[in-house]
Amino acid sequence: YSDLLEVDSIRLEAKSNFSDYVSDLYAELGDTSLLFAAFEKAMTGYHNLDKFQKIRRKDIITVIDFSKPSNQECLFIIDLCDRKILHKSVVAHGVNSGGLYATKFSNDQNSHQSSLGFYLTSSTYSGKYDLALRLEGLEYSNSHANSRGVVMHAAKYATYEFLESNGGVLGRSYGCPAMPYTHFHQVVEWIKEGTCLYIYHPSRSYAKNSRYLNRVNYLEDFIW
Repeated sequence: YSDLLEVDSIRLEAKSNFSDYVSDLYAELGDTSLLFAAFEKAMTGYHNLDKFQKIRRKDIITVIDFSKPSNQECLFIIDLCDRKILHKSVVAHGVNSGGLYATKFSNDQNSHQSSLGFYLTSSTYSGKYDLALRLEGLEYSNSHANSRGVVMHAAKYATYEFLESNGGVLGRSYGCPAMPYTHFHQVVEWIKEGTCLYIYHPSRSYAKNSRYLNRVNYLEDFIW
């Protein structure tokens, strides 16, 4: 019994250490337009993915917050080494996920909806939208990303100019996180070839079933 109490005590201390680490890092980033709830879950999954050796490049994490309206900047590229936000921009969600707000998500073929959860960035290619970045879905919620053709690309309907000319409403994709063309090549250079990308929404069903949000393996690195 005493051993169990000790294990619980160590776990509670590790959780506290992790919470302090995330709070300090968030404060250093200095940008509250990145919601803390999205950032905290992103970091939880990131460290669990790291424990399972899923991440090939650990310096960068990308957070897309679909709890925000699409006419606001929802995409954040974070340099974890220098502790700063490298870039932020608007990003389009799937046409069947919603209008101004994304409210519906799917992993199904031809759903034309966005998929929540953790991804690993992969290689680039030249396609319909010129440069595109392949994404590997790592969870039950996005495992069909590759077969659905869900990639990161730039699009005219995902620009600030489109927002102004379309009454403040961004265009929508078939499920891809589409971005403005401006700086897109630099974005790809920052995040390609094995960085973590997380698409967040306060969905209870996703939070309940996400393996990378619910496993506690990451706490092993916060025992000191």
